[in-house]
Amino acid sequence: MQKPREWLREKSIAKQVLKDANVVLEVVDARIPLETRNSTVEQLAKERNKDLIVVLNKTDLVPEDFLKKAKDYIEKEYKTILFSAIQKKGIDDLMKILKQIAKEKKLIKVGILGYPNVGKSSLINALKKRKIATTSPKPGMTRGKQLIKLDDRIFLIDTPGIITLELPEDLALKGSWIPDKLEDPVEVAIKFLQKVIEKAPQALKQLYKVEVSSDPVETLENIGNKLNYKVKGGEIDYDRTAKKILWDWLKGNLRAYWLE
Repeated sequence: MQKPREWLREKSIAKQVLKDANVVLEVVDARIPLETRNSTVEQLAKERNKDLIVVLNKTDLVPEDFLKKAKDYIEKEYKTILFSAIQKKGIDDLMKILKQIAKEKKLIKVGILGYPNVGKSSLINALKKRKIATTSPKPGMTRGKQLIKLDDRIFLIDTPGIITLELPEDLALKGSWIPDKLEDPVEVAIKFLQKVIEKAPQALKQLYKVEVSSDPVETLENIGNKLNYKVKGGEIDYDRTAKKILWDWLKGNLRAYWLE
């Protein structure tokens, strides 16, 4: 499958952020924190001697005990911040860490990376509310990019780096691809349901009020029946049902979560 043109553009933006920043915030979805980390980005940051902080976003969608487990797991490798744009949580903790790093360096430029829909823009907007001024690019910065001054020695690159290094089908499983753009949403939804049935079947029961079968196709049919998504002749509208499930995942309506 050929990569869409926007993939290549976004990939270059992500690379540029990695090049320009000396501190990288990797934003991940707190529901599936390990699946929304990106080993390529982490490896590149390490090779290029960039400080990397993992920001667990959307913490309002998962319980506290799960968050603690996820944070403890990731902190074996990287500093980790719990963040929620909705609850305005985590900014002070993040700024504290950034100030500690800035003490060791004369000036830090902070870049934000993550898959689509993990909340990079929410994080940028939350940080921007603390801004003192928008500045022209500093030496070494790409022309046209704005820097937001957060502190005398802390500058934010006002462009998120979007990670799209995988196929749309795989991105959709992370809640990072528009379901309507998928070539075969049914196949993706069945694969997604298989995972949720294994890890968090109660989330399906809670949202759709259906019996959850060990068979993902049967569960898809149960959801289609419950939603009354039918085609002419009374058959299940598999395509519409699949897209609905994937949209509910993307929007955070489906409260499933897992570590591995």
